[in-house]
Order: sequence, then structure tokens, then C-alpha cells
Amino acid sequence: MTTDQLLQKQHDVELLDQRFATLKQQLVQPEHKQKVIESYDRLLSSLEREVDHIERHGSSLVPEIDFSVVSENGGEFPPGFVDLVHERGCVIVRNVVKEEQASAWEASLKEYVRQHPNVGGHPAKKPAAWNVFWTKAQMEMRSHPAVMECMKSVSRLWHVTDPNTPIDFDSQVVYPDRIRIRYPSTEPGMFPLPPHLDSGATERWEDPTNRKNFLKIFEGDWKDWDGWAADHRVDSISDLYQTGIGCSVWRSMQGWLSLSHTGTGEGTLRLLPSLKLSVAYIMLRPLFHTGKFDDSMPTFPGSKPGNTQFFPTIEHHPHLQINKAIIGIPPVRPGDYVFWHCDLAHGVDEMHPGKFDSSVFYNACNPLTPYNVESLLPTRAAFEAGEVPDDFIRSHGDHEKEYQHEECGARRENILSDEGRRALGLLAFDEFAEGLTPGQREVRRLANKKLGLSVHPRPNGLAG
Repeated sequence: MTTDQLLQKQHDVELLDQRFATLKQQLVQPEHKQKVIESYDRLLSSLEREVDHIERHGSSLVPEIDFSVVSENGGEFPPGFVDLVHERGCVIVRNVVKEEQASAWEASLKEYVRQHPNVGGHPAKKPAAWNVFWTKAQMEMRSHPAVMECMKSVSRLWHVTDPNTPIDFDSQVVYPDRIRIRYPSTEPGMFPLPPHLDSGATERWEDPTNRKNFLKIFEGDWKDWDGWAADHRVDSISDLYQTGIGCSVWRSMQGWLSLSHTGTGEGTLRLLPSLKLSVAYIMLRPLFHTGKFDDSMPTFPGSKPGNTQFFPTIEHHPHLQINKAIIGIPPVRPGDYVFWHCDLAHGVDEMHPGKFDSSVFYNACNPLTPYNVESLLPTRAAFEAGEVPDDFIRSHGDHEKEYQHEECGARRENILSDEGRRALGLLAFDEFAEGLTPGQREVRRLANKKLGLSVHPRPNGLAG
């Protein structure tokens, strides 16, 4: 057994193809190697202090703001609050919709799955994430004017340095996701979802454009890394292997709307509220897995090609201390909206010891980009047919489809706003509006062309 094989066995890390060793050697240029080594030492010290801080303060570190404050500020978060969200990588926006409305949506969804249990879901034995996408409640929620306004505000937490970048944070693309109804239970494993990062596994390192999003980290300047710059996110590929189980859109902020009263630890979301430090560590860890800088082994612990998710573990990412650093979010009420950055480690409570169901509607921020525009074509087709969206066909299996039900909600009359219609590819984006950046105008024009929609300028330059 070679030295590398002995070291491999000692650390119990899966060996990937040899090309991944070559990939590692491309991450850090020779002129940056010493700086990266020194920066990693500083990172470990900072991370240790940060984990202690998280353990002491827990869920209070998740920023919270009332939606009325954002609305009254022209749809913008206050500057100081923006800095806090940028640091923590997450935010709870309170009272986006009225509690009575959110509770009514929950009741409607529960009645639907009660009548149609054969739609199935995850876990198979007793679903909590139900395979429904086009119920009347979901159609109303994802197109509700307040929900659309909130997503627009949250999307503006991101920015681009080049105004020609084809991205429009003011427009959304529907990613039809499921609902979650977790029932009280202290039985372990009823909704297994350990800490993870979505939107790719090895792709974070493997895709050259995706890798550019973390360039500062690989140059030894992780303190200067800007996790909210979207310039290279637009063309990044998060599913290089086209497995059919990946997310076909770029979700800048993952999120869900609460439909229930749920306390901390009651079968709900868990987050690691420190974006920069956690991402810098995760991205550099493969180069230091043996305790010193080593780019010779084809190992990326926590990642498997084609898995589309990255899983940090206590064993292979010890300095992250995920048993301490990942904390339950504060209590939420019906109508509260929870968002977290696409690179933030998150999971769910293993058990639900509360007294009431923990219900949420998954609905992420998906800004208008060329990649996301491509996803609108099959999404619109799935809506028009009441069919299972592409990303969920593989997991749906032979369960019942919504179009088989008389009360299938995939109807245009269930869409509550023009913004909701645009997000579903049913109404043209205004490419002639005043104040657009060149990039916004271009991606709106692209979307209209791809979707076969048209909008004509009025003589004064406004859309008609």
C-alpha cells in the first residue's frame, strides 16, 4: 500500500478519479500558495471564535425585520441591516402576508393531501415533503403581490459590478417546489436532511466559471471575498453531470413562507449564520485535509460528482464544528418569510417535539438570468399540463399526478398578479422600462424572445 493509500485510509476519504487531483492543482496558483497557507491559519482562528459566538447567542444571530419597514423604505432594506444580512447570510422577513391568509393556505394544502395521499412524497413511509406543485394555494402564494414584492427586495441584496451582466434582480422566475408538513414526532429519521449546501457538489471547484465566484479565497484573500457579487453566478453550472436531480435554476436565496406557528427546534430549519467564514473554510478544506497544504490527492470530502449537494461533516470538516455552529432559527408565525444564501450550510431538525404541525411553502428567489430563462420553458409547459416539474420527475416515480385531480390548481385564474404571470412565462417582461441597466434590458429581451412573448414601446419610450 502506497503512502497516499495509507493516508487515505487513515482519513477515510473517498478517492475520486485522478483528474480531481489535477483540478486541485489548478485551484491555487504558485504565486498565491504561501498567502493561501497563511490565510488558512488565520481562518481557523477566526472560525473558532465565530463558532463560540454562535454557540453563545444561538438563534438570535438570525437577522429579523418586519416587512412593513422594508415596504415603507421603497422596498429596500436599511443599510445597516443589509450589512448584517450580508454577514449572516440569512434573514427572516416578518408579516409578509397576513396570518389568517397563510393559515387558510395551510388548511387548503392539508385538505388536498388528505384527499390525495397517493401523490406521495419524502420520506415515502410518511411524507412530510409532499409531491404537489400546482395546488390553488401554491399558485396563489407564489404570485401574491406581497410575496413578489418581498422577493424583489431580498434579491436586491445581491449586486453586479458590470451593469452589462445579463441579470435582473427585479424580476423572478418560478421554480415550482413542494410543500412541507412535518407532524409532531420524537421518532428519529422522520425527515432526514443533514447539514448541506445545495446547487452543486464538486461543481463548486470543477466548473471554471463557478470557481471564479470564489477566486479571492483561492488567492489568500478570503476576508475580501464578496459572496453577494453575482457577475459570475450568471453563467455558473451547478449540475455538470445532468443527473436530473439537480436544481434547474440558480436560486440566489433559498426560502420558504411559514404557514404555521413553529418554535425553535420544532422540526424546522437549521442554519450556520456566518457566510464568509463557513464558505472560505469549505472551499479551502480539500487543500488542507491532511493538516497541511496538499493538492496531490483526488479528494473532495463531502462532495461526489453528480450528487448536486455538498455535505460538510464533523469528521472531515472538524473546524466548522457543525454540531455547534448550525442552530435552529427563531420561532416563526404564519406569513413570515425565511431566506438564506445559496452557499449557506443548512439542514433541518431531526425530530419535531412540538405540539403543532410545522408547515412551509418552499419558494426561493430566482432572478431573471439566461440560465433561469431556459428553465421557464419546461416550467410553463408543466404548469399548462398540471404535470410534475422536470427536476422532480425522477423522484416522483409512479405516484399520482395533479392533472388527474379535478381540483388541480394549474389554472391562470389562480395567479394573483402580473408579476406572478411574468414569473411563470405567461406575460412579457417590460424591456423598455425606464431606469433599466443594459444587462436588465438584455435579459428581459432574451426572455421575451425565448418565451415567444412581445412587448411594444410607446412613442414616449414606455412599454405598451
